[in-house]
Formats: sequence, C-alpha cells, structure tokens
Amino acid sequence: MAHTSTPEIGKIVEYTRVFTAEEVRLFAQISLDDNPIHLDEDYAANSIFQQRVAHGMFTGSMFSRIFGGIYPGEGSIYLSQDLRFLKPVFFDQPITAKVELAAYDPEKRIGTFTTLCIQEDGKPVVKGEARILFPPDIQG
Repeated sequence: MAHTSTPEIGKIVEYTRVFTAEEVRLFAQISLDDNPIHLDEDYAANSIFQQRVAHGMFTGSMFSRIFGGIYPGEGSIYLSQDLRFLKPVFFDQPITAKVELAAYDPEKRIGTFTTLCIQEDGKPVVKGEARILFPPDIQG
C-alpha cells in the first residue's frame, strides 16, 4: 500500500476497544506476566482496585495498532514509547487510544506523537509520547 499523505502536525488518529477477561488471560500467557491482579478474582478483590485489571502494557499496545495499521501505517517503525499508567483499566470497559502528531523531521522521517488512552468519560488511563520512523514513501 503506497502512502501519499504528507505528515500533518496536529493530525489526530484514534480507535476504541474493550479488553475482555479472555484477552487478558491470553496476554498473560504470551507475555508471561501472570500477576494475580490480572488473573485471580479473589486476589484482585482484596487489592487496591478491588477487581481484576488489564495489563498496563496491553493497554499501551493500542498505540501499536494505530502506528502500524492506521497512521502512518504499513512500513512505519516504532523507535520509542514513553508510558505513564494513570488509572486501572477494567474488563469490558471501552478505552480509546488517541495519538497526535506533535513534530515531524522530514530529513530523518521521524514523527513525535503524543499518546493517550482514555475512558468513556474522558479520564486518561495511559499517557505518553512515541517516536515513529515514517515509511520511505511518505511525502514530506
């Protein structure tokens, strides 16, 4: 797929998903992070969250979906990601990932993005910044 768009400072891309108990179980299996806060209802009921929560890194992976599949899309390369986990993400709760192009270096083809995951009420759960190498066929 050829890219024809010019990087536009201020461009925002977002998508929403829901984390299910089954997906969290699979993520725990793949990542080998079997912390009981994610998997054990009894343990989680006695935690500060009082229920099981999705992995923070699983939530942060929402940005990868945007960068690799939406914008800049196919052929882009993740260079770095800073993440701050602000609130827990509970199962079956819609979470929206939002990225905004804050800066772009056309010589190096590197974009700096603000990254944010929010709950339905707009409260942030994950916040950060990413640097992405744009594909060579991006104009700009």
